[in-house]
Amino acid sequence: MAETRITNIVEPEVFAPYIMERSLNQNRFFQAGVIQKNPQIPELIKGGGKIFSLPYWKDLTGATDIPSETNETTIYNIGADRMIARRQIREKAWGANDLSAAIAGDDPYAAIGDRVAGFWAKADENALINTLRGVIAGNVKDNASDLVVDISVSSGTDITSANKISAKKSIEAIMKMGDAFEEIVAVAVHSVVYQTLVENDLIDFIADSDGKLTIATYMGLRLIVSDNLPVITGTGIATKYHSYFFKSEAVAYGQYDAGAIIPVEVARKPGIGGGTDILYTRKQYVLHPLGFTWAMASDTGITPTDADLIHEDSWNRVYDKKNTGVVAVISNG
Repeated sequence: MAETRITNIVEPEVFAPYIMERSLNQNRFFQAGVIQKNPQIPELIKGGGKIFSLPYWKDLTGATDIPSETNETTIYNIGADRMIARRQIREKAWGANDLSAAIAGDDPYAAIGDRVAGFWAKADENALINTLRGVIAGNVKDNASDLVVDISVSSGTDITSANKISAKKSIEAIMKMGDAFEEIVAVAVHSVVYQTLVENDLIDFIADSDGKLTIATYMGLRLIVSDNLPVITGTGIATKYHSYFFKSEAVAYGQYDAGAIIPVEVARKPGIGGGTDILYTRKQYVLHPLGFTWAMASDTGITPTDADLIHEDSWNRVYDKKNTGVVAVISNG
């Protein structure tokens, strides 16, 4: 019997969209409605360049006018502006030994796909969280923390309940949105923060489509628990945790799986270990927080690094704060 190899199993033109769809569907932020697929973004990526302009209309403002029998009514314009989004490119490769168990599955596409899609779902989540951390760092630096409630301490050995997340401080954060507070639909917390919520009996569960009480909520908001959320170590036991509250579709997403960047390739290197099959995967995409613009002055790389994404100078706000999509609580648990 001939041996089945990755190069026999994987058809790149079939496997690439298969992985893209599965990884997005496994993304918890997409499931919670925080990320929206933007059909314009793949076309922008296709056109080339590192940055892309996302235009938007400004709100109509000002007082009403009084009609006159003698004077013409004043005509006002609607203002327009733009957000700058950044192309990102990432890749990951695996050898046959890493996927040998997957290849043994009954459905090799599903067996490999589950593992690769799961990896990219986590990678996308990590990119999103690094972006949010940068947005919040920029807000602290440039906007006097008007999207942040910080109840944390940076040092010490005695963390009190006042330094931990609570319903009161969560409401304070949500109300940073002013009269748009009702648009908040989801919250993401670290498991340490989740423990505080559980201990204070603040978690409820609602039924999923099968009628099972499996969807966790906090204050009526869809709850996402992720240990990828920022953990900032202080001195003593003063570790800081970021929790993010989101509006629906707060982040635009688009991916382009064609062009010069080949999303999936398989190769065999006979000179390594008696022969090694390698699966290469690559993504080029935009993951953009609405209401903010990419502003990194020293942007000379092919793609932003994680350090670039979290930097306080990488993002500027262009929307009024209550029209943006995220607010943060920084706590010690």
